[in-house]
Formats: sequence, C-alpha cells, structure tokens
Amino acid sequence: MSYACGIEFSDFGFNASIIDQNGEAHTSVEEATGGWPAFAAWNGEELVFGREAEQHWRLHPRQASHVFWEHLSLAPSDLEGPPRVPAYSELAYAFLSAFWQNLTTKAGTPEKVVFAMPGQLLGEGDGDSPAIGLILAMARDLEIPLAGLCGLSTGSLNDTQSTAGLTGGRILYMDLHLHSAAMSLLTTDTDGRLHRRRYMRLPRLGYIPLIQSLHRAMGNRFLRATAFDVTAQRELEKAFYEQTREQLLDASRGADIRYSIQTATRVHQAAFPRETLRRDLGPQEQGWADAASKFLRDASLDAKDVTVVVSSRLRMLPGMDEALATRGFARVVHLQDGASARGAARFAATQPVAEDITEVPVISAVEVSAQAAGKKDAVEVVHVAGAFASAELIASHLVVDGRAYSLHALPEVLQGDADAETPPAIAALARLGPVPVRLIRQAGEWHIETPESGALLMAPGDRLRMRHHDEEVELLIVAESRPGSA
Repeated sequence: MSYACGIEFSDFGFNASIIDQNGEAHTSVEEATGGWPAFAAWNGEELVFGREAEQHWRLHPRQASHVFWEHLSLAPSDLEGPPRVPAYSELAYAFLSAFWQNLTTKAGTPEKVVFAMPGQLLGEGDGDSPAIGLILAMARDLEIPLAGLCGLSTGSLNDTQSTAGLTGGRILYMDLHLHSAAMSLLTTDTDGRLHRRRYMRLPRLGYIPLIQSLHRAMGNRFLRATAFDVTAQRELEKAFYEQTREQLLDASRGADIRYSIQTATRVHQAAFPRETLRRDLGPQEQGWADAASKFLRDASLDAKDVTVVVSSRLRMLPGMDEALATRGFARVVHLQDGASARGAARFAATQPVAEDITEVPVISAVEVSAQAAGKKDAVEVVHVAGAFASAELIASHLVVDGRAYSLHALPEVLQGDADAETPPAIAALARLGPVPVRLIRQAGEWHIETPESGALLMAPGDRLRMRHHDEEVELLIVAESRPGSA
C-alpha cells in the first residue's frame, strides 16, 4: 500500500513518485523520459493517451491534440474524429483519469497526493490561475486524496536526491515543456526557505517546435544521403520521427546518429556525426541562455549572482552548460529524472489531505541546505541571499557574533580541518568543530567555501548559516558605509 504520492504535471512527460508507509522507500513511476507525454488522440474507436497518442499524431495529425493542458479551458479542442468535439478540459480530464488509473494499478491507491504544477497553470500568485479550479474539480471527481499543490521548481528543490550541495541563495530554475520553456527565480528568506519570486514563460522554445525542426533537418540530410524521401509515406515518416526522437532524448551521448528505414523492397540507411545534431540544437541553446540573461537583468541581477538548476528534460540540449558558461553562469546543477514528483511526494508525506477541495493549500516554500551526501554528522549550510541586490555595494567586512572582521585582513583559511595546528581566524567557528572553512577572493568578489557547499559567492547583505548538532554560526557579509559618504 503506497502512502504518499507526488504527481508531476509536465506535459512533456507526466510521472509520479511513491513513498511507502515507513517513509524510506521511494519508487518512481514513468520517469521523465517522455513516457506519458500530454498527447490525446482518437484512434477511430476511442481516445488514447501518452506515447500511443503521440505515435498516432504522426499518422493522423488532425485526430490528435497536444495543447489541452496549454489551453486548459471549457473551449472546444482542436481534436477531430469523435462524434462530438471534446473541450480542452475534457481531454485533460480523460488524460489525468488514464494516468491515475495506470498509477493506482501499478502502485496502489496512495493515502495523500501533492500535484507539482508548471508556473503557467499555478499563475503568478501561486494558485490564482483559472485552470487550477478545473484541476481541483478533476481531482475531486477522480477521488484523488489531494493534500496540496506546489510548483515544479519548488517540488524539484524538495528532492534531496537532486539537490545535495545546494545551499539556497538565489536559484534560477529552468525547465522544458511541450510548447514552451520556463524560468523561475527563487530566493532564500531569513528562515532558510526558498520562495518563487519571478516567473517567465518562453513560447516557441519547447519540445514540439524543437523536434519538428530537427525532424525536417534530419529528413533533408537523409534525402541527400540516400536519395530517399521519408515524407513520401506517413508510416515511413512516423518511423523516421521515432528514430529522431530517440536521438534527441539521448542527445548527450557520443555515438554517431544512425537511421534505418525499411520499405517493401529495401532498407535505406544513413549515419551522421553526433556533432550534426549538436549544431542543430545550438540555436535553441543560445536562445535559452540569452533569455536567462535578460530574465536576470530585469531582476537587477547578473549571471554570477545565481545558481542555475535545470530539469532532467534539458539533457536533450547537451550544449546548454557551455551556452550558459559563455554568459557568466558559473554553477549549474542538473536535476535527476522525476525530481519534481519525488519532491512533491515528500511534501505529501507531511501534509494532511484537505477536507474540502477548495481548501487545498499551495506549498510555496521549500527548505534547502547543503550537507555532505551520506554523512549523518555533516554540517548544514544555508545561504540566505540579501533581500535587495545592489551592484554598487562592495563587500568590506565579515560580521560574526557582533564582531566585524575586515575581509582584506582575514587569511584564506578561516578554520582548518581536524589536523590544523593554528586556531580559527574567526573564533566562533570553533563551536562547529573542525570544519574546514575558506575565504576566497576572485575577480574582486568574495566566496566562502565549506566541503559541503563548495565556493559560494557572497554579496553584501548575504548570510551564510552553518549548523552542527545544536550549534549555529552565522556569517554576514556587509559593505562599509560612513555618514556623509555616497
């Protein structure tokens, strides 16, 4: 019997994660590799969903829809074939019903569930979107024991399997959906909890336009290499699409791209260097990186001020890290498959089921701290970003327990390890035990480093909290300001 469940509402691939009654065993159902994409199709007799519907879409485009979560409403959908054209909300309901039935058949009916939702469904105010009302009504009708809603970014950052080493601070979360890309900016409050502050949706940077563009480009290359047009027959075009899809979902591997299309009379084969695919993906990656830079500029931040966290779906863009690095993004964390579902399941384990569907809470904050993986005795590190970023301020002092230490007067090693012979440069650190702490100055900026957190950029107003057992030390970075000075 499953206990708590998180369901990830990614139209690229719905998935779920289960926590059993003892709270230790985690099982993911339909990991985020496109196993349950949000496709619905009419096969002539009934509606089908997921991968079956995506394959039907390649044969009969008008008899399929992949925008019903994108346009969730009571309006008539774009799907043709059934005796009566279903509304977008009806397709969404039927899809969720099929996914829920598949989940409960495999893992049993959970006692409580949290949905991890994309920002476009949650709305700017975490739950103020009209689509949320429709989704809550679906959950009630399907008798899903809903305990809460959270954002995909919030759910992902609640997944301890993916976020080891994250300390908080300022997080730029990046994700990919069927028809768009999305970015969220999260910052840490004084209690060490991350909140979503800004959200941006990027149309035309999603999976559908990406796979269609790549499909055309590869089809033209295949034609030049074999003198065979894969678009001549729908069945052959579908087979070529499936092979292109496999290459895209595993774009980071090093082997050559190989196609094999069999007709009634012969087999047509062609191979292309992996670099060909990476060149085709380049414009998408550059577009993402440019959009990320602009998103931060609008928030008065620079690339160096944030840690980038990307969903597992972005592994299909193998040049993404390089594109971000060229624009100054120094730290990129890659989430594991199903991170949002696992994080939502962890939320569900601590939430009671809402008595009424109108009272389902929106979980808008997540606690994040860095700890050494597998070390129960590790020091917790929480990076609390200053409330206001100010580029003109220059860090000058480190304040600990009311004492101000000049950054330029401090040594690089603030405290050594257990074998260190010298006492800590900051006496308060001794309370934590022999935890190595270093102060690094690089390009005029200050970084504080512990084994658990790595080097963290600290701007004026930022705090770094280190906890060990019952002891806590807080380091505060400040900029000197004298009366009458600018």
